[in-house]
Amino acid sequence: MKQMNLIDSNEKSFWEKLKSGRFARMVKEESRGQELSGAHEVFNIIKPLFAENSDVERVYCIFLDTRNRILAIEKMFSGTISSSSIYPRELIKRVITLKAGAVVITHNHPSGHTQPSNEDRVVTRKIALALESIDVKLHDHIILGDGYHSMSDNGFMGKVNEELNLFLSGKNH
Repeated sequence: MKQMNLIDSNEKSFWEKLKSGRFARMVKEESRGQELSGAHEVFNIIKPLFAENSDVERVYCIFLDTRNRILAIEKMFSGTISSSSIYPRELIKRVITLKAGAVVITHNHPSGHTQPSNEDRVVTRKIALALESIDVKLHDHIILGDGYHSMSDNGFMGKVNEELNLFLSGKNH
């Protein structure tokens, strides 16, 4: 019985530290310079950042150098229970300041559903175009909830890149 109370106490302590943002700060600090190789890694790294205020939709961006090493992980936007606005201009300002070569966008769906909305797809296209215009790549847009949805792993980013290449080559007319 005493061991069970110790486990419960440790779990509560861990949960309180997670919600307090302590782990989020550690994630941000320890991740600098580390290389990312896929959506599952991004999910594991970014998930603790969404523990605090999980009932509000928030957008975190991972800024990468040209070798996919993390320069910074920053909360860029915050919204309500069902939406968050993303402003490409503000994102571009941070990209330039950090001298980033690529970006991964992540946001949460407080409902737990990870399927992208039409608005999620539209903003992904808009951001990809804005970043491409300054020679920066949008590697992925990952939605977190009960699990995650990677727009790259599910083929959407490939389609967006094809559309951008057609548009920028002038062959879409």
